[in-house]
Amino acid sequence: MSAPAAQTADRGFAIERVFNAPVQRVFRLWTDPLLVAQWWGIRNCTIPRCELDVRAGGRWRIDMLTASGALYRNQGSYLEVAENARLSYRDEPDPEIREWAGKPPGESRHTVTFTPEGARTHVHFEVTFASAADRERLLALGVRDGWTQSFDRLAQLIGRSANHAR
Repeated sequence: MSAPAAQTADRGFAIERVFNAPVQRVFRLWTDPLLVAQWWGIRNCTIPRCELDVRAGGRWRIDMLTASGALYRNQGSYLEVAENARLSYRDEPDPEIREWAGKPPGESRHTVTFTPEGARTHVHFEVTFASAADRERLLALGVRDGWTQSFDRLAQLIGRSANHAR
């Protein structure tokens, strides 16, 4: 069970966005590795590896290659999967990322809630870090901006697929 919001507010952040697609499509965009690889990550990156075992206890791994050639290995495990409604997963920081300077942050928990709004989907994305210090460190490194870029890329993918459907 997660801690009450008041106890974790200093350890996290949230992003909310409404996507112009039904909840089933948006959920699939978060759970199909071929689709996730098309939008996940910062602007101008590529995803050379995307493996998702989307079930409680299943593992995930997404490798992000930046335009400058830096490789970031992201991995963890799913904690909760409620189809078309909610995903919760643990992110286990790669200890070899140079930005950690030998001191990686603790694990974080990401929770994504999908709420239908007619033909659109409201997504509430929340990250809870292991500590307030980890939150400050990761925000300073641009984690919120990185996720905002991912959400922008997801919206663009949805827009492109809607245009092709016409």
